[in-house]
Amino acid sequence: MPEFNPIKKGIFSCPVLTNDEVARGIFLMRLRAPEIAATVWPGQFINVKVSDERRDAAGYLPLANCPPPGVALLRRPFSVCEIDRRAGTISIIWKIIGTGTKLLAQHQPGTVLSLIGPLGRGFDLSNLNGPIALVAGGVGVAPLPILAMELAARRLAFDVLLGARQADELWGARELSTLGGNVKIATDDGSLGEKGFVTHLLARWLHAHENSHAQVFACGPMPMLSAVAKLCLEANIKAQLAIETMMGCGFGICMGCPVEPAAGVEKIGRYYLACLDGPVFSAETIRFDR
Repeated sequence: MPEFNPIKKGIFSCPVLTNDEVARGIFLMRLRAPEIAATVWPGQFINVKVSDERRDAAGYLPLANCPPPGVALLRRPFSVCEIDRRAGTISIIWKIIGTGTKLLAQHQPGTVLSLIGPLGRGFDLSNLNGPIALVAGGVGVAPLPILAMELAARRLAFDVLLGARQADELWGARELSTLGGNVKIATDDGSLGEKGFVTHLLARWLHAHENSHAQVFACGPMPMLSAVAKLCLEANIKAQLAIETMMGCGFGICMGCPVEPAAGVEKIGRYYLACLDGPVFSAETIRFDR
């Protein structure tokens, strides 16, 4: 995996440029963040303070810009979804789940948010010499557009397998197709694409590319990633998994994002931390059965 480089990360005040609901309960926010856009790698994330950072002339944070007491105290981690290095912009995508993401969805252009990033280890793209599949469940699509941009820049073909509960909760098919991806879709209720889970699409893809140097890049809920890891390990196909979990600080101080090594804590000597050792892990290096 790429080495974690703490020199590249920083704390930046970044204005919101757009904040749109792009699917049911799913928002895509674009921010001006030139320092992050210049250095971020596919699979890395940012930690976002969800309250407005705009201050008055005296340098104080107005009460109106503060969250309700006791609400949204921790930063939220978000994969960097899209970048425009020339314009100095990045985007993040999320689904409203709790108070923090609801507050984030209410911000209008001009709001200034505090971002820490880029953080974590991204995808390893050093040895791509076979078929490639990008796999996502729900808003696990987040790190795929920036990954697809890198693959397209290298003139590499790739398939995209997207899953969602229903059609109106799916985002990214058009965007990833525009970047050159061959997109296939599965929805739980069959309202778009094939009825079933995205792992059903993956199982067929793996069968079609057995005995090859194929690689899978996936992000989504932990049960989905567990199934992806099992399928890829059984097929002897390399898989890199971007896990979704809370990360309080984003750089290894709070120890709040432990991931159990497949070899066991006793052998490795510690738990992995999603924010430092990940969020991208090779499928064979972590365990899902506990």
